[in-house]
Amino acid sequence: MTLTDWRNDATLAAELKQILANPTLQTALSILELQTMARTLGTGNGMLQLSDKAHVLFGYDAGRASFVSDLHNLTVISEEIIQAEPSYIG
Repeated sequence: MTLTDWRNDATLAAELKQILANPTLQTALSILELQTMARTLGTGNGMLQLSDKAHVLFGYDAGRASFVSDLHNLTVISEEIIQAEPSYIG
């Protein structure tokens, strides 16, 4: 399925929105957000020891955050754009 296919079926976005509203899933997503490496690596000596791996860890976190954000973006139901007729008298 492509994004275009997804957007053409408005029922999918509504169904996903309902699933993401599940309290258990919301709690799990909140835990994931709080467990990002940027927050768990710490500061000072711990950060210096892991600095050679930081780009990999931060890239992983960025991907995780992007994935969760993209899931929420798929819940947006696009509205059909209707061409408005000119309303001025000319």
